[in-house]
Amino acid sequence: MKKQFLTFLSLILAFAASAQNLRETVAIVRPKLSETTQTFLADFSKSLRGDGFHAAADVLQNYGKGSFGTGFAYRNKHNNRLYIITNRHVVEQADRVDIEFSLPDNSTKRFDACPVVGVHDDFDLAFIALPEGANVPALETTDQSITDGTTVFTAGFPALEDRPSWQFGQGIVSNANALIKSLTNSKELPLIQHTAQVDAGSSGGPLLIRDEQAATGYAVIGINTWKAAGRENTNFAIPARAIDDLLQNYPSNTQLLLTRDEVSKRATEMLQAAQSSYQAMMPFVSYQYVSNISADTFYDLVIAASDPATDAMESCFEQGSPLEGIRIGLADIICRQFSGKNYTFSTVASLDTLARKAEVVYTAGNKSISTQWMMEQGRWRLVDAENVKASNIEPNGISKSYGFGTSVYLGLISPLNNAFDLSYSLAFKRTILTFVTYEITGSLLKINTEKTEWEGTYVKLNSDTQNVFDIDFNLGGQLPVKCGPIYLVPYAKVLGGLYLGSELTGIDYGFGAGVEVAYKFGYQNYVFINLGYLGKKMKPFDDQEYRMKSKTLSGLACSIGISF
Repeated sequence: MKKQFLTFLSLILAFAASAQNLRETVAIVRPKLSETTQTFLADFSKSLRGDGFHAAADVLQNYGKGSFGTGFAYRNKHNNRLYIITNRHVVEQADRVDIEFSLPDNSTKRFDACPVVGVHDDFDLAFIALPEGANVPALETTDQSITDGTTVFTAGFPALEDRPSWQFGQGIVSNANALIKSLTNSKELPLIQHTAQVDAGSSGGPLLIRDEQAATGYAVIGINTWKAAGRENTNFAIPARAIDDLLQNYPSNTQLLLTRDEVSKRATEMLQAAQSSYQAMMPFVSYQYVSNISADTFYDLVIAASDPATDAMESCFEQGSPLEGIRIGLADIICRQFSGKNYTFSTVASLDTLARKAEVVYTAGNKSISTQWMMEQGRWRLVDAENVKASNIEPNGISKSYGFGTSVYLGLISPLNNAFDLSYSLAFKRTILTFVTYEITGSLLKINTEKTEWEGTYVKLNSDTQNVFDIDFNLGGQLPVKCGPIYLVPYAKVLGGLYLGSELTGIDYGFGAGVEVAYKFGYQNYVFINLGYLGKKMKPFDDQEYRMKSKTLSGLACSIGISF
């Protein structure tokens, strides 16, 4: 009995030591955002905050400060190269990452600026190359079958006080074959649902089972990726066999991708994806394309995107992945611009292997469009397209996104008859659902009237002028037409109100029509020039004493304005 106890105790100590050894092969993964991306995030966050979208601004600001996830060392059986396996969403927007191992003796081992060699187009997986000669023990994968109730372990670096903190957890497999197509891009890949601890920062870490044959005492059966919100201990891992599927799709020498044939193949595949869905288009949209989106263009992107894409964008922002959300919106717009247009691949107009950039031309009938591509995360991806400019998402024509919260106008009304003299106006206007407006206008007018005076038993009409302040409520309709950053907005409106003077008061009603020219310079920010016709009837309360020389005040109205 004593010998059996000692054997059992030695096994416990061996597994405890193995858990410590895991810290030599499980790493903190820190994406390195480019200066362009950091500037983009800072400017975008500032603009969102200025427009009152504080929650979204916080997401961008926090993302820009730097995120981290978990990965683990893995040696590719085909080329014997050492890689770090992690989640795709951990390295989004980064071509290079810093790898840090927090060792059991509290020392660290770092490998800076390691390249993201590739990402999986369907599954949330990515792999990063460690430098040649890196001395890091690798974890081994296993094809051992698991069943519900199998004991599993997690290892990673979830955040604790905004810093990565080592965590080793234990649980069981609660569903060995969880089919959730929304998490696998509609592919038939059973996920591993388990109860071992997974928290923010654990993404990309290994899901393990005990294996006495492995050097660390554990083997990888999955890669931890998702945690179900609103559920207790409901975590999901991608099966480890997907790692080989990922690595086999990339050549061991990335120079083999820098050919015209590879660019042609990728460009043709993009046209096929455009006929499918925005999800299929996602792998072809570069993060450089995302960085070209400005704050005001982002709002156009949200409005122009389809409802499913908009919902997916919102979900990404809520989950702290804003750049992926913008990428979804871009993929949706690109998909719709290329689908149904009979575009065909024409040629690779240029290829710069040093800069890893290419120009691809597509044709549709007699029309040709140029697109720009770059090598990013081991894939040729779209950077720009003539028919989908990042600075001009909404197409020209009738606009569905035109509108503003409040605008203020200063104007003049020049008389077209002798009913009044030149007058001055101040107006506040708002839009409702783009095509409807309401407005409050105050005007200073000098009205020409005839005043009734008695001379004995005779009535005499004397010409008179009265200064009045006129306040009107306007309700109108408009049809904004987009021409680049300029909008031509024909409009018509009806109005009614009250005018007040020292001696003359009354009511007025009428209509106006004209055209407004607006230049957009931010979210719901425009400058305006307005020219139109204004006609109104003014009826005094004391119509016995005063008579208007003309029943209708007719004038040419012009104004300038700005929204805020």
